[in-house]
Order: sequence, then structure tokens, then C-alpha cells
Amino acid sequence: MLDRVSHEELMRYLDGEASPDEKAHVERALETSTELRRELTVYKAMKDDLLTLKLATGDGQDRHSVWHAVSRQLGRPLAWALVILGSLVWAVHGLYVYMTSPIFLWEKLATSAIAIGILILLATVIWERYRTSISDPYRDVQR
Repeated sequence: MLDRVSHEELMRYLDGEASPDEKAHVERALETSTELRRELTVYKAMKDDLLTLKLATGDGQDRHSVWHAVSRQLGRPLAWALVILGSLVWAVHGLYVYMTSPIFLWEKLATSAIAIGILILLATVIWERYRTSISDPYRDVQR
């Protein structure tokens, strides 16, 4: 009676890393075991799928790295969230220090008017850019 073929032996056989004795042992077991042939077929399909795995990036290039997709899906949004949160904390702190400082009221009002004007200009530029990008007929064209 043949010894049972382990998963490790089957993987070495599939990868071509089995010794001649192991190879002969696995081939004898494959001749007699339908279950082992089915298992080998499943492993071959998984190996082929992993070897041909390409992750689309949206920029027209394929990446072979799973980490690239993880970075895009998790890293960037997390980084943006931390940047926004940190900026808000600093802005609130700066506003508190600004409002509690012993500077004259007219100086605070003049400085506030400049800051608010710049923020309004920035917001309108961002809004216009967003509206233009929605109706841009060339937005889906890749270089």
C-alpha cells in the first residue's frame, strides 16, 4: 500500500522541486488516487492564477504587487484623514491663540478679512475646477 502524499510533497512536485524518489512516489499515488489528482488540479489552477495576477491601477499600467493595491485602498485615505485632522487641530489652536491675544481689535479684523478673502478665493477656484472636471470631455482619456 502506498504512503499518503503530504501537501508539502505535492507542492514540491508541482513546483518541480521534488527529488526523483519523491517525484516517482507522487506519480504512483496520482495513478491510484482520484482525490489526489483533483487536489493537484486545484493547486495547479491556484498557481496559474497567482502567476498571472495583475492588479489594474487605473493609470493604464499593471502592477504585480498586492501591496500597491493595499496602499492605494488604505494608505492614501488614512494619510489624507490624518493631514486633514492635524490641520484642523492646528487651525483651532491658532484661532484660539489669535482670539485671546492682547492685539487691538482693528488689527484682528484686518487680518481676519485678509485670511477670509484668501479662503474664499481658494474655495471658488477649487469649486470651479471641480465643476470643470465633471463636464470635461477628455477626463477618461489615458495617455
